[in-house]
This record gives sequence, C-alpha cells and structure tokens, in this order.
Amino acid sequence: MKKFLICLVLISFVSLSGYSQGVDNLLKKASSDRNVEKVKVDGFMMFLGKMLGGMSDKPVMKGIKSVEVFELSDGDAKLKSDFFNLFNNTKNEKGYETLIFVKDKEDGIRILMKKEKDIIKDLVLLCKDEKEPVIIRFTGKIKEQDIDKLVNQYNNK
Repeated sequence: MKKFLICLVLISFVSLSGYSQGVDNLLKKASSDRNVEKVKVDGFMMFLGKMLGGMSDKPVMKGIKSVEVFELSDGDAKLKSDFFNLFNNTKNEKGYETLIFVKDKEDGIRILMKKEKDIIKDLVLLCKDEKEPVIIRFTGKIKEQDIDKLVNQYNNK
C-alpha cells in the first residue's frame, strides 16, 4: 500500500510540474514553430508607437515594453492541441493566475497575468477560435493601479 501511495504522489508531482510550465512552454513552442505567424514589437518601436499613436498619456502604456502576437492556425497540430488544452484546463499555474476567462460556445478568451507584488510583468491573452487560435503577450512593468484607473475611466463613460 505504501508503494502505491508513493507511486501515486510521484506521478501526480511529475504531471503537475510539467503542467505548471504550460504558458512558458507554449510560448517557446510557438516562437520556434516555422508555420506560426509571429509579430514582435519591442523597445524603440513601442516608444514610437506610444508617442505617435497618442497613447503616451496612458499610464498603462508607459509600463508596456513589448508585445508579441502568435497566430497558430498554420502551426503544428501538437502546438494547437497544447494551446486548446491550456486554454480549457488551466486556472492558476506557477507564476500565472487567471485574470479573466470568457467562453462563448467554441470561442473564448483567457487572460493570464504574472506579477511580482503589485507589478504585472507578463499579461498573456489566449484567444480561442477553432480556425485561428492566437496568443498575445504583453511584457513590462504595469502597475495594478494603472489598470484600475483605465477601467474606471471607461466605466464612467
């Protein structure tokens, strides 16, 4: 009986440790898949976009350092399977917590964030669509208060 329990605990630990790296692994796979359409905007281009796009006065925008978009429709079948599995089954995982989850029939969105104290370091949007699944990743140092201000600004309109 002890051997059975030890085996069960070990199997659970191994499966959870592999699963806990889901978002980071998915992003690595997506960035290395040649068939995935990728767009990355960082550094100087983000600075120009903020200044020329009229968004420099938004505190949230000041904290965003880069944006990556991965369109998976032509990607590897295993990658898409991993995406749908992560979308449907993850709640909170190592470093990431679900901020918003919305599902409408077969489509939906899950927004995950990774934060340290009150600073959001990573914001990952998993946009589920059977034909065109998309991952959008924002990185930077976004303060929670800035998001609250933005939400309140649009709620008052």
